[in-house]
Amino acid sequence: MLPPTNILYLQATTACLTAIIITQVGNIFACRSSRESIFSIGFLSNRLIFVGIIVEILLQLFIVYHPWGNKIFRTAPVGLHVWLILIPFSIGLLMAEEVRKFYVRKWSRAY
Repeated sequence: MLPPTNILYLQATTACLTAIIITQVGNIFACRSSRESIFSIGFLSNRLIFVGIIVEILLQLFIVYHPWGNKIFRTAPVGLHVWLILIPFSIGLLMAEEVRKFYVRKWSRAY
């Protein structure tokens, strides 16, 4: 087991935190409605949610890349490849929810 001060340990925990944040962005869009598609509602139709997402991402960037954020939250900078690996999970969550909503709309019309 790595000690909590090891750079690999810090980067791994940072990647985990970043994964949670990135996936929650997809979840925010997925949960806008229990039945309607985000593509019919619109990604930018609620400006406050959009502003909240921007603030959330900026705070995450501070936590990951600023020395103060690293010290306070015990994180370490991660490379762009980490973000690129994590973003598809957010998109996948959103698409899975869109498929579920499609079937909910389809089945509710049939009955």
